[in-house]
This record gives sequence, C-alpha cells and structure tokens, in this order.
Amino acid sequence: MINKEEKKAENIKNEECKHENDDFVQTNLVKFLEIQLKESKEKILEKKISSEKEIVIITNRLNKEIDQTKKFALEKLIINFLPIFDNIERALNLIENNKSNKVFNKIKDKLEVILNLFKECCKLFHIKKIDNINVSFNPSIHEAMSVHYTNDMEPNKIVNIMQTGYILYNTRLLRPAMVIVSKQKI
Repeated sequence: MINKEEKKAENIKNEECKHENDDFVQTNLVKFLEIQLKESKEKILEKKISSEKEIVIITNRLNKEIDQTKKFALEKLIINFLPIFDNIERALNLIENNKSNKVFNKIKDKLEVILNLFKECCKLFHIKKIDNINVSFNPSIHEAMSVHYTNDMEPNKIVNIMQTGYILYNTRLLRPAMVIVSKQKI
C-alpha cells in the first residue's frame, strides 16, 4: 500500500511540476511576445518618422523647384525684349540730340511712355540694369569690348557702356553689359 500511496504522491508532485512548468513556459512566452510586440511597435514608429521626414524633404525640394521655375519662366521672353528696349533708348537719345523739331518731340514723348512701361515691367519681374560707370570690371556681368588707355582713372574700371546688361533676381544674368575698360598708359 505504501507503494500505491507513494505513486499517488509522486503523480501529484509530477502534476504540480507540470503545472508549474506550464505556468513558467506560459509566463516566459507571454514576456517574449510582449517584447516582440514592443520591438515591432518601435520599428513601425521609426519607419513612420522616417517616412514623414522623407515626405518633408521631398515637399521642400519640390517647392524650391517650383519657386525657381516661377522665377525664371519668363527668361527667354525677356531676353527677346531686350533689343526692343535698346532701340527705344537709342531713338530717345537720337531725338534728344535734335530737340528743335516738334515732330521729334511728339515721338519722344510717346517713346518715353513706352520706355517707362517697360521699366515698370522690369521692376515687377525683378530685372535690373547693369549700366554703372566707374565701377570695377566684373567678368561675371561685364563683357570687355574695348580698352581705353588713360592715367585719369584707376585701371580696370568701366569707362563707358556700349550695351546695357540685365540681371534677373540678382542671380541670373540675362545679358552681360558690353563695356569699355580703363587701362593705365605706359
């Protein structure tokens, strides 16, 4: 009988060990799954943050490209208008030299109106003239057409503008100014 009771006690112990073992396994499994869930949530959050950053970068780049396109979309059109502007200025200078004729004065008045409209248009589109005299020669905005030898002026200064240059938004050269540059006499 002792054998039967011992076996029963042993079976009960085994059952208790099994339950403890099962509880231990289940507890560890739950902990493992909780860790896995937490890591997955962190990875998802990192990917979300990374994606949002990438979207912001792409949006900023596209906005910058759109701004550049807007700024310089009219560049070719403006370049084609520059000779018209030059000819109006030449006509005004010619008329200025012949002030005595009344017909010339009427033409001059009309040309000045056109010229002022063109100047307003240039302001609107941020176009600036490059026509300063007695400034240092800058090869990025000036094109030297001739040299004037003199000791009355510092070397490498603009003596005269042969053709006005234009720049858009102070960054994009539409046309360099054709200039005469000073050089010291030897």
